[in-house]
Amino acid sequence: MNNVPVIFLFNSPIASGCDYVTQTMRLVAKKHPSFGLALGDIIFFPKLFTEREPWAVRSLRGSIIIRPISVLPGVRFRWVRMATYMIYALFLSLFMVLRYFGSKRVVWFFEPFHIPALLPIFSGFTKIYDCVDYYPAFNQRAKSEHTTLLRVASSVYANSAPLAKAIRVIRDDVVTVPLGFAETEFERARVLTVPPRKTPFTVGYIGSISSRIDFPLLTRTVKKLRDVQFLFFGSIEPDVFGRKDNTYDAFQSILRCSNVQWIPSISKASIPSVLARTDVGIIPYRIDNDFNRYSFPMKVMEYFAAGRPVVSTDIYSLRQFAKAGVLTITPEFAQAIVYTRNNGWSREKQKQQRAFAIKHSWKNKIHAIMRRM
Repeated sequence: MNNVPVIFLFNSPIASGCDYVTQTMRLVAKKHPSFGLALGDIIFFPKLFTEREPWAVRSLRGSIIIRPISVLPGVRFRWVRMATYMIYALFLSLFMVLRYFGSKRVVWFFEPFHIPALLPIFSGFTKIYDCVDYYPAFNQRAKSEHTTLLRVASSVYANSAPLAKAIRVIRDDVVTVPLGFAETEFERARVLTVPPRKTPFTVGYIGSISSRIDFPLLTRTVKKLRDVQFLFFGSIEPDVFGRKDNTYDAFQSILRCSNVQWIPSISKASIPSVLARTDVGIIPYRIDNDFNRYSFPMKVMEYFAAGRPVVSTDIYSLRQFAKAGVLTITPEFAQAIVYTRNNGWSREKQKQQRAFAIKHSWKNKIHAIMRRM
């Protein structure tokens, strides 16, 4: 099985550092010839030469990544993108058939965007749908593409029990696997200590700033706790659901508060040291959107690995941790934050959090999928 070649189709740009793509490829490439088609990095040919770091083919963590380059202008138009994607998919499929003739071949994808139209090109391949979010709540096109993938994929995997339950309405053999968490970045968190008291008490949020956030909740919390410092680490991503929103204005309003600080960009390697500056991690996601409610935010495992108490809105996949007493679910954050400030966080709670984080390592997730390939 070690020689089975794998093609990854993914929409996240390589520069985004999206863990569910790069970590999966890193581990699969240790045992399998691995190739990726970076749909999200498509570029019009002349613009390739004006980039600071132009690339058409690159090696990434043991995989060969191919970038779609369009000879047609207007890559913002769907038909131009799809025409380019199909040409590259045909090339990759033909290459795999010739290079690995007689071998089993796998095509592995994560999001539904653009994928259904490409799959007929990979006829005869084993098709793995590694579903990382509840895409029917994204928009109508995503819902349609997601449904198609559930019907044509050879196997489907979901990274939480609530997500698997939601998509079993269409396909009943969905397999639940661990979330996938970069445990190696948190090796320093193995030596657990009770977070020291800081002045002021600090609440941290790691992740993109988008309309997934409940800005009214966040505003109330920040204004109510004037003696608490709030640190936000992550870029602003407006229009995340494919339609105009007020993300930028809503966040700028919060930034006007004197107890709020924003750092737009941090590397994955810096996250442990960033979390060392905080006392509590928050997940203030809106719960009026099923995309959020069925999500499994990776940041919760980062908070756990750093031994930080977590306050979250009601996300289905996090209820298990609330029941275990290592996370608080509440519609209002201020009281829970004050309670933690007054009562601290025990070493025993930190050990429980670390155990959950280890269970959700990338190694465990990829092993759960690959042993079924």
